[in-house]
Amino acid sequence: MVTALVSGGNRGLGYGIVRRLANEFPASSLYTSPSDKLTIYLGSRDVSKGEEARKSLYAELAKDVLDRVSIEVRQLDTSSHDSVTKLAAELQPGIDILVNNAGIAMDGFDANVAKQTVATNYYAVKDVIDHIPVKDGGRIVTIASSTGVLRGFGDEVRDRFRNAKTVEDVDRLMEEFQQVVADGTWKEKGWKGAAYATSKSGVIAYIRALAEVYKQQGKRVDVFSCCPGYVNTDMTKGKGHKTLDQGAETPVLLALHKTDAKPGEFWFEKKAYDWELRQSN
Repeated sequence: MVTALVSGGNRGLGYGIVRRLANEFPASSLYTSPSDKLTIYLGSRDVSKGEEARKSLYAELAKDVLDRVSIEVRQLDTSSHDSVTKLAAELQPGIDILVNNAGIAMDGFDANVAKQTVATNYYAVKDVIDHIPVKDGGRIVTIASSTGVLRGFGDEVRDRFRNAKTVEDVDRLMEEFQQVVADGTWKEKGWKGAAYATSKSGVIAYIRALAEVYKQQGKRVDVFSCCPGYVNTDMTKGKGHKTLDQGAETPVLLALHKTDAKPGEFWFEKKAYDWELRQSN
């Protein structure tokens, strides 16, 4: 049995990812015989909303898909360490696929917005990856954003992101961002005046650093970050031009299929994407 966990799977992009995982599993590299089954753990802060999403998904999925795939709701509030560790204990000895989808985009820009955004989009992702067990041979896909590319930062800050080799290096960048926003020096020190974009720069840098950590540890888990594109969700206030299914395409490609993706890479539109805004070949 193959197992996958999708955080924030009860709505928006997460819902689309759960649905696409189910539909594409039989065509994936993980499906090797008719007896293979996929269990998707739909992570939801509110279990009742998760159950509503599960019922909706079961109504949408074809019978032949449901013969091979099951969806189970699990309580997961990524901003709560207790929630994360409780689910981690339930999922021992580990899952095959982890999709970090949960995140926020807040209006405005001040110290509080910076703090909350970094807490949810960066530190909560780290907490999930640190505690939710993923088996050897598994994959971790984390939703980032093309707004996280390095254009817009001053040269020094951009170079520090580019040259971040360890998770601690990235932690320091995220801590400094919150500080310069709080004391009002962010612009003169070369930071972007955008909490969401900067938090996603942190996510991309973190995944790059984490891939190197895993390599040094000999841990056989591939980690990737990706941008789903501008998806029509509550987060984009309905302005996105992509459907949920279209937004789920790149995350599910990295989660299920054989690709030429290298651990630590950032992908966009089904291709590796240079976060300095130059697309890779």
